[in-house]
Amino acid sequence: MAEQPKLNADPLAERAKNLAVALNEYSRAAYEALDVEDKELQEAYIKVNNAEKLVRESRLGFALGRCIPEHVKHWPSWITRDDFPKWVGFNGQNITAEKVERGSEYGLEKVSKISFEFNSTSYQLLLIDEGISRAPGDTYRFGKIQLIADNVKVANFGLMEDFSDEYSTWEFANVNALKVGNWMQDMLDIAAQIQKSDEHRRKAFTDNRIRAAAKEIDLE
Repeated sequence: MAEQPKLNADPLAERAKNLAVALNEYSRAAYEALDVEDKELQEAYIKVNNAEKLVRESRLGFALGRCIPEHVKHWPSWITRDDFPKWVGFNGQNITAEKVERGSEYGLEKVSKISFEFNSTSYQLLLIDEGISRAPGDTYRFGKIQLIADNVKVANFGLMEDFSDEYSTWEFANVNALKVGNWMQDMLDIAAQIQKSDEHRRKAFTDNRIRAAAKEIDLE
């Protein structure tokens, strides 16, 4: 019986290994080729990130994202009260306020429209309550605040409220539109006036309690 020739397995194994490496590299290159670099999108991310950093670090996020919306959110129902002026914590003039409901792609949203004049500029503020999250177990309410100065939209910020907190408030979430201008200083001034007004109101409440208590105390 003729002896069968011995196959040299080493070259075959080496070629198979090289083929596997080549195919693996091709697979990785094909996957990466699908992730086409979008320079315009990268620039958009940078621009939005810079805007949100500006808003947070300048306290505009606090002013328009928390302080002012919390201050005015009840104005549509309060404005007809005789004592309404005492609840206005800044030097706003010619104030009007109303609330409307309108449909959106996410359902019904409530819009508070607040108009006023401040520092010789006419402002309209739209506080939009988009409703609570529909995700199971989620405790967030979402909204927006839009600001129009002399008929020009200068800001549109996303808002968020975690209503699992007993004392939850609106908080700044993100920037959807921003136009730099003098309105920024006005909003910071308004927020400062609101904070000072709130401090005076709390102090007056405490002072009145102390005066009333002192009249009822006899230590002699």
